[in-house]
Amino acid sequence: MTLSLPGKSIFFGNIKGGVGKSTLCMFLYEIIREKLSHYKTHLIDTDPQMTASTVLRGMMPAEEIRQLPTGDHFDGVGVSSLDGLIKNTLIDENNIIFIDSGAGRLGTMMQVVRLTDVIIVPTSLSWTDLRPTLEFIHNIDEQKQDYGITNPHIVVVPNRISPNQRDYSILNDFVKDINVIIAPPISDYAIVRNKSHGYKGIIDIKGSKFHAELDRLASFLISHVISGELDRIYGN
Repeated sequence: MTLSLPGKSIFFGNIKGGVGKSTLCMFLYEIIREKLSHYKTHLIDTDPQMTASTVLRGMMPAEEIRQLPTGDHFDGVGVSSLDGLIKNTLIDENNIIFIDSGAGRLGTMMQVVRLTDVIIVPTSLSWTDLRPTLEFIHNIDEQKQDYGITNPHIVVVPNRISPNQRDYSILNDFVKDINVIIAPPISDYAIVRNKSHGYKGIIDIKGSKFHAELDRLASFLISHVISGELDRIYGN
């Protein structure tokens, strides 16, 4: 018998651009969609560049992909539309929503973030990426405390990490005072950057280390986020 679980919404965000939000969103959407075939998966693209939705629209059923570009300018209309779309979709069990976002200040984006179950925050270990990422995470944590909420859970994904990297103490030190989960890392994106024929999805990377790492991260999200385990741990 297939187990029915409440719907989940997964937000990919960071005020820093170029950290891999759209790439992770697209690949994880496809991998989890494949792993959980009994779920209904949806992707909402709020990034003004609309990279994820534009690429996936030619590959996935049109009803699964929505474009609602708002980015750093989350106005009342955009937030209201997204609020309604998320709530209406998650009424049904076994629905998963992936939300891609653009770079920019947190601002009113937090109104959207509060609607979600988890926020995936990719970052490399370079100071250029870590400094704004830390600011972003602290702002989310402070607003969660102000509103007295436990969601969204903050999951940091060490991204574009050298395969020889073993020391994550700099990242651990940055988030030691915040309720943050450090997810399994993703190493260099060379296999993606070297593809000159465009995005073809997971079929194009199967058998690679990159695919194995993405698969491990997807399994982590299924076991800890989609299953509700983080909600149980944090008493939500």
